[in-house]
Amino acid sequence: MLKRRNFLIKSSLALAAAASLPLGGEACAAEPRHKFKLKYAPNLGLMGNIEDPVDRLDAYADFGFKAFEFNGLMSWEPARAEKLKARMDKLGLDMGVFVANPSGWNKSGMVDPEQRPAYLEEVKKAVTYYKIMGNKCCTVITGMEIPGVYRGKQTVNVIESLKRSADIVADTGLILVLEPLNPYVDHAGYFLNRSDEAYEIMKAVDSPNIKILFDIYHQQITEGNLINNIRACYDEIGYFQIADVPGRHEPGTGEINYRQVFKAIHSLGYQGILGLELSASIKQDPEGSLKVFQAVVEADNF
Repeated sequence: MLKRRNFLIKSSLALAAAASLPLGGEACAAEPRHKFKLKYAPNLGLMGNIEDPVDRLDAYADFGFKAFEFNGLMSWEPARAEKLKARMDKLGLDMGVFVANPSGWNKSGMVDPEQRPAYLEEVKKAVTYYKIMGNKCCTVITGMEIPGVYRGKQTVNVIESLKRSADIVADTGLILVLEPLNPYVDHAGYFLNRSDEAYEIMKAVDSPNIKILFDIYHQQITEGNLINNIRACYDEIGYFQIADVPGRHEPGTGEINYRQVFKAIHSLGYQGILGLELSASIKQDPEGSLKVFQAVVEADNF
């Protein structure tokens, strides 16, 4: 059954490649194993036509991706995560982020000291999953702002929460990446929105285990000026995520010049992962996901 599934994956990828033309004008090879300049990571929802998410890793690897990401890992039982790890190792893939404090929206955020114990417990749980998967980074979110409370005080609370969680992961090798999110389209009321504020927090925490997750989609909506802001924050950036604006779809569907953004990131010497935290503009799979993959190929052609 697995051999047949892999055959179907490869066949669908080959057909899509034969029907597409990259920017250089030459048809993709029948075996579409691309060599990317950066390490892009499809999210585990892509190639959703493949029923078992573990089997989707085969499709990513067949296309040439060297990594994947899965925000919802901690919703899986450890035994299932171990199966994901086994397939990941078999294919030679790395894993990007999962979310360390998924209840951070209302129960385990950082801005409220009363939520801090729950936040730290979720970080401890995340370490157990990190030990299974062996990935490098884990997303943490600040939670929602507290109306009527001085913003500087909330910032201090975030810094203290990060310092305490840095102590938890200090001897593990895990890096917690703090994500600013846009308040205009997706996350009204979320505390941390801007990359410059995230940078200030990093300098206050002063830990190699605490870095910024620079989500290009969110930062385009919140502040724009992407390349300059990436350069300004680069020494504190641990991870990137991508999607185009508007729509949160693949590169080329919106206003971001991803070819130039990727070129700038590459020129900085970035060796980490860029997570494709997006949905396909075409809802049907495999067509939608294959369009995402080809869009990444074209944006990587700098």
